[in-house]
Amino acid sequence: MALRDLFSSLVSRPAGRLLEGSVRALVDDLIRDHDLASAAEVDSLRRTLREFEARAQALQAGLQEAQGQVSALTAALAASDERLAQADANLEALRQAAAAAVEVGAPAEPQTCLVAGCGNPHRCKGFCSPHYQRWRRGTLPAFVRPDGTVVEGERRWNLHPDLAGQPYTLDGDRLLIAGKSY
Repeated sequence: MALRDLFSSLVSRPAGRLLEGSVRALVDDLIRDHDLASAAEVDSLRRTLREFEARAQALQAGLQEAQGQVSALTAALAASDERLAQADANLEALRQAAAAAVEVGAPAEPQTCLVAGCGNPHRCKGFCSPHYQRWRRGTLPAFVRPDGTVVEGERRWNLHPDLAGQPYTLDGDRLLIAGKSY
């Protein structure tokens, strides 16, 4: 475009106005003969190049934003990994404490009913289902009732409710529960 405009400005002076059309035609023929781009094609290419530059800048801004988000997600993932490691450590400590409690001899629940001669598996408070129902109604002999009382004949003992369900024996006038006299 610059070459054509240069020739055009030279011939546009008053003396060269007569030659202007033929000079323009000559310049256009030279551009075509040498496979050079026309002014319109150069302008079109410049506009396309500017569009590509604008798109590249927008893509670069988007890439920087995505990199910021990836950095934030990486930091959040590292923090959650730390919390997970702490939770694993706490779980292991609980497992070790439970194993230690078993080793110390924590009382184990009986596997069968507490009533002598009954081999049924226990369901509640150490009794099988039928014996539990009788104990709950207060009709199971040789066990402290749910309200903490023992009734033998005319005698009645009012004990602490924590002793409910414990087996007892009578030694004369004395009530024995777990080796203790009442």
